[in-house]
Amino acid sequence: MGVLSVAASLAGGTSVTSQGSAGILAPATGVATSASSILTIAGIAVEALALFAFMAIIGLVIIIVVANRADPDPTGRRPQSVYYFAVSFATLVTSILGSIVVVFSLIDLIGHHGPGVGDSTARAVVLGSLITVASFALLRTHLRRGVDLVGSEGTSPTRRVAQSYVSAVAFLSILIALVVSILVAYLLFVLAGPGVFGSLGGRTIAWRALLDALYVGGVAWLVLRTHRNLVAPGLRFFRPTGGVEG
Repeated sequence: MGVLSVAASLAGGTSVTSQGSAGILAPATGVATSASSILTIAGIAVEALALFAFMAIIGLVIIIVVANRADPDPTGRRPQSVYYFAVSFATLVTSILGSIVVVFSLIDLIGHHGPGVGDSTARAVVLGSLITVASFALLRTHLRRGVDLVGSEGTSPTRRVAQSYVSAVAFLSILIALVVSILVAYLLFVLAGPGVFGSLGGRTIAWRALLDALYVGGVAWLVLRTHRNLVAPGLRFFRPTGGVEG
């Protein structure tokens, strides 16, 4: 979500430095840069929401496609399982988005002391909290019922749907962790050498972006940790499975 802002700052930051050394900058340049940074951050937020929605659609397609395989379903519980895990995936995404709205709004208060900032932050926090609470309530209920439907047989259709859900969640978490790790590493370079890597409009903005990225990365790690062993045999990372699970 911050990769585009980093790319945008490369051009903007280089231009400001070179012009500043030549003494050509006008007084209005700082205002224009600040406004441009705000617009860039707003655009990144919209793109992040679109990215989350796109990945949610991909996860739902994975769950539904796997569930519609022509495997026998003697219990007749596969449609229920698809419903529970599809709703669980969608509400997991909206829960994350709601919490991001809350945390990002609070972090955005750092360095902002203008009129009306507190009111706009309060509105965003309340809206994000409502989304998070409602989504998490649905997630907890549907996920528990979906897991309860998983049969004891290793090849049961409901287990396959559950494993597809876990795999989709793991894919989403790993992808987010990849993007966030790259962003965090670059932001550390920005904070250490703003003259070379750009300042994203100032050290305060860079620190806010770093805190935002660390929160998103922490959420991705928490989701991956709580879901990887949700359904036996679970997911293994960075080590071979040996082909057969004991």
